[in-house]
Amino acid sequence: MTTRAEKSGINAEVQQKLAATYSLEDEAKARGWLEDIVGESIGQNFWDGLTDGSYLCKVLNKLQPNLIPAKYEHSSSQPFKQIEAVGKFLDGCKAYGMSEKDLCVTLDIQEKNNPNMGLATIIALGRQAQKNGYTGPALGPKEAQPCLHEVDEQKIREGRNVIGLQMGTNKGASQAGMTPYGHQRQINAP
Repeated sequence: MTTRAEKSGINAEVQQKLAATYSLEDEAKARGWLEDIVGESIGQNFWDGLTDGSYLCKVLNKLQPNLIPAKYEHSSSQPFKQIEAVGKFLDGCKAYGMSEKDLCVTLDIQEKNNPNMGLATIIALGRQAQKNGYTGPALGPKEAQPCLHEVDEQKIREGRNVIGLQMGTNKGASQAGMTPYGHQRQINAP
């Protein structure tokens, strides 16, 4: 992990707000789910165990074998190797079927810039695993399935002939005659 100066000013305030919204309960659920899949402990500190990306690559390869090359499952202390492994994890998540909007950026995990987003990515992976047929323990809510309604052409034509009340009406209040021509609007302060 690279060493950076402490954040100050508005950046420090934003970091404090992010830290205040972090859910230790969700972290505990994610830890349990990840450890159940891999079969080994993450370690004492959740994010220190995930920062090099190797554990996350193991998780994806347990969910779908050979999704990520096995060389990324080995721990490294070199930052560029860690960034590469976390990047492979995120690429593997895309290949597993996760949406781009559910993914964090590499530095959210590797440098712990935004642990909330990293945790959201792990929970989204749990949701995607359920969707892909993983029968082990579940993490997060089950993803909703689209409910498509088929409407025939005749119903669509009939709907075009009805003027619903939500479209408005010409009977009701209007501003006609509220201000005489040439005068300004009178706005009274409360």
